[in-house]
Amino acid sequence: MTSSVPENKSILFFENKDSFSWNVIDALPFSRADIKIIHPDSNYLPDGNIASVKAVIIGPGPMDPVRTGLIELVQFYAAQKTPLLGICLGFQAIGMAFGAKLIRTNPVHGKRSSISFSPSRYFPGFTGIVEVMRYHSLSLNDIKSPLQIIASTSDGIPMAVEHETLPIAGLQFHPDSFATKRGVEMIQSFFDNAI
Repeated sequence: MTSSVPENKSILFFENKDSFSWNVIDALPFSRADIKIIHPDSNYLPDGNIASVKAVIIGPGPMDPVRTGLIELVQFYAAQKTPLLGICLGFQAIGMAFGAKLIRTNPVHGKRSSISFSPSRYFPGFTGIVEVMRYHSLSLNDIKSPLQIIASTSDGIPMAVEHETLPIAGLQFHPDSFATKRGVEMIQSFFDNAI
């Protein structure tokens, strides 16, 4: 289902030179015409035209949130209370923006995992075990308030977080992958409940 976006409101997708970017864009519940793609070669620093932004998506990428400048980006949009969904690298940027640490873990590139979802505001239909596709070798650690871990692997690796009060959530796995069952529905759920 495609959500309507009011005139002069943009959906910003921050693209991070990742081969999965278009999969994520295609999974978004918005018309392609409403999505403004921002590349890292352009300036990530917002231009201050906040009124024109309906929501922000930070996509996956091969680097880390520090070198990409994404931590400051999350903090900027958090201060504006703009709905923000982070996927993979975007998930890590959200965590670090709110005080979590980034650590190396065993690489899981193209591997399925069964993760456990707790009740949450933005993904209310996903409580319990959900099968997802993972592509990462870095993970968040020491996640604290105002973020809450809402999904994790059986060995305790955080897989999803949401902010306690702001419309912000992050997914370490790839909801855009065909191997993440109900992944597109999960993305829709965030926007249905955040916007």
